[in-house]
Amino acid sequence: MELNVQIYSFIVSFLFGCCFYYMLDLFNKLTIKFKLVLKIIVSFLFIMLMSLLYFLILLYVNNGVVHIYFLLSILVGYIFVYKIGIPLFTLFRKKL
Repeated sequence: MELNVQIYSFIVSFLFGCCFYYMLDLFNKLTIKFKLVLKIIVSFLFIMLMSLLYFLILLYVNNGVVHIYFLLSILVGYIFVYKIGIPLFTLFRKKL
């Protein structure tokens, strides 16, 4: 795999991790009042949809090649939003 394709894949994976945080947060807010069995079924469908979306994006970016460091990049994007993005957003929001 060429270097520029790997860099694009890293960036896409990082951004997907950031978007995944927001989508999961929205999903949890929408399904808070569901019963347990329904929540398990809907959660399973949500995770399947998100993984399918990620693999379709990778199929477009690098012909569907998945490496462990792309998955770690998703995790880094998720943690980045959780630890840095949300507190930074609330800090700016309080100043306004």
